[in-house]
Amino acid sequence: MKKILFCFGCLLLCFNILIVNASEAPGHPEFQEIIIPRNSKAKLISDMDQKTIDNALNQLKRKVWGWSVNIIVKNQTVEYVGDTVFAKRNNTSQTLKYTYYVENESSFTGSVAVSSSLAMEAGGKIEGVSLSLDRTIRSEIGAKIYKAKTESTEILITIPPKRKLTVSIRGEARLNNGVSKFYIFGLSFKKGTWEYIDVVNEYYDYYEEVVY
Repeated sequence: MKKILFCFGCLLLCFNILIVNASEAPGHPEFQEIIIPRNSKAKLISDMDQKTIDNALNQLKRKVWGWSVNIIVKNQTVEYVGDTVFAKRNNTSQTLKYTYYVENESSFTGSVAVSSSLAMEAGGKIEGVSLSLDRTIRSEIGAKIYKAKTESTEILITIPPKRKLTVSIRGEARLNNGVSKFYIFGLSFKKGTWEYIDVVNEYYDYYEEVVY
């Protein structure tokens, strides 16, 4: 998702968002945390009960051949916490100052997680998902977001005594998940869950805390 050539950059202010659910997002190692807005009914697959998943599987339309897809959560906006870029603790009685030069190249992509039963299909794959399943899902939820940018900047960082400064990557993403079955002559041979988290934007979040 991001290639950091040296330390961090770009002084952007983060915004506060009320949350009702925050998860470590199992199956998505690219993210430290996925945050669901208070007014959203969206859930990660890992937070759903088995009854919800079974009901979604039972509602799948039978096909003669190919993938059948049933979407549970479609294009819901969530917030993600990505990599920690910088963390420094000032245990002294003096103010510490740092100057950093950053040149980074980033591309907004995302993460895909599927159950093992779906990931085992032979043939070409995209992030563990078969090409045929990925095409079927994308036809329902929309194309993958891809944006590339290059930034270069120099920043003066000041850390007061007995403070810790942490800089991490955060942003908005688009959450989609659901279930699928693969049919051959009307018989189901594979079934399982899938989940896509497509990054929409990213920014640097600066968090300062008191240390003792």
